[in-house]
Amino acid sequence: MASFEEKGMSMPVITHQDSEVTITEIKGTPPTDIEQPALDETEEPEFVDGTMRAWAIVFAAFFSQMISMGFCNVYGVFQNHYLNHKFQGRASTFELAWIGSLAIMALDIAGPFTGAICIHFGHRQSALVGVFVMTMSLVAAAYATEVWQLYLTQGILYGLGASLTYFSSLSLPSQWFVRNRGLATGITISGGGIGGLWLSPLISNLLDSKGFQWTMLCCAIAHLVLVTPAVWLFKGRLETGRQRAKRIVQFGYRKGESKEGEKKRKFVDFSIMKDVRFCLLFVAGIFVVSGYFTPFYYINSFAIQHGVDASSAALMVGLMNGASAVGRIVMGLVSDRIGCINALFISTFAASLTVFLVWTFAKTTAIMFVFSILYGLCCGAYLSSTVSVSGAICGLERLASVTGIIYAGMAIGSAIGSPTSGAILDSIGHKTDYMGVIVFAGSVMAIGTVILFLLKFKTSRNMFARV
Repeated sequence: MASFEEKGMSMPVITHQDSEVTITEIKGTPPTDIEQPALDETEEPEFVDGTMRAWAIVFAAFFSQMISMGFCNVYGVFQNHYLNHKFQGRASTFELAWIGSLAIMALDIAGPFTGAICIHFGHRQSALVGVFVMTMSLVAAAYATEVWQLYLTQGILYGLGASLTYFSSLSLPSQWFVRNRGLATGITISGGGIGGLWLSPLISNLLDSKGFQWTMLCCAIAHLVLVTPAVWLFKGRLETGRQRAKRIVQFGYRKGESKEGEKKRKFVDFSIMKDVRFCLLFVAGIFVVSGYFTPFYYINSFAIQHGVDASSAALMVGLMNGASAVGRIVMGLVSDRIGCINALFISTFAASLTVFLVWTFAKTTAIMFVFSILYGLCCGAYLSSTVSVSGAICGLERLASVTGIIYAGMAIGSAIGSPTSGAILDSIGHKTDYMGVIVFAGSVMAIGTVILFLLKFKTSRNMFARV
């Protein structure tokens, strides 16, 4: 048997101190015939772009958004049912608009915190809790008899659960892609549009045939049975906060990490607000979202007011959602080539033009269908491109939390948008004239477009630069 000297090593010295054994290796190199660990925990793991697992996670995220955000996107069908059946003569359009707006507000305003929860506890764990909360909120909503009860259940509680699931699925695909990050994000967020495409006519038929209570209970079961398996596939590539803490205790800090850096970590990091570009993106979100959901919520009642039957009106909502899904995927591809800020500006500009130039003159069923498809195609890319721009500004490590901050700004727009449109319709439009609603939605989106142009100019003064 070879000695330590023959191996080129020095004999280790073993000492006993206070009943503890200390092994000190005195110079020399480890023998080459001893197998080394496969992974050095003090080094960053190797990243492989766009693996099969990565695409599986993208489609799992797509599926979870198809149910959760698809349900949010078809609130216009519920609002029409509440206005003409469940609460007929008992609630105004303004009062009912708050149900859908509260859901979006809760989803958005909880974003910084739910994003931070994803970072600390993991995307799968956060999403599973969100599925449970959404399911319970719909069960409770099924037994609501007053509008304020729907504010709490279908509105706030559902929005909080959806926020956990939404930000988990929204930020996760970016961890697994570099070259096709825009496409992956576009596919993920298109789930809400695809969900709205088939949920709109389905929920309309259920409300007409089975009534409100059974419709809500069916939706609750669908959330639990369909979304749970999808989010179970979620897996983050980056460390969670808990995993990082455990690694540091066991293996110490990696290169570039320090104890001081760990102390500076905050549960919700608002330091990004010091970046002027991020502030412009934040403010633009307030204005754009103030008009963004108005067509989704009001095209149904607008069409019925102009003589379209209920099933065709519900189909318009579905087509708008389906077209938005296509727009998100297409602009995801485009953003990988022309830049995410350019894609964001172009899509928002086109959406505001569609509201002014098409919805204003939509007096026939055919033009209403044309508007539904065009607006969906143009507006859909806003949400997916916003995520890509956030990642470009702040980096992947903080993406979930920073995206949450952006969506918290959008919550302000949600609070302003649909309720204001409802108030305009009730007062100025006398519940029949939608011109004030159209002008309001188009105007606030146009202001948001101008702010996005300033963001593009701040990033690069070259008009044709890829940013």
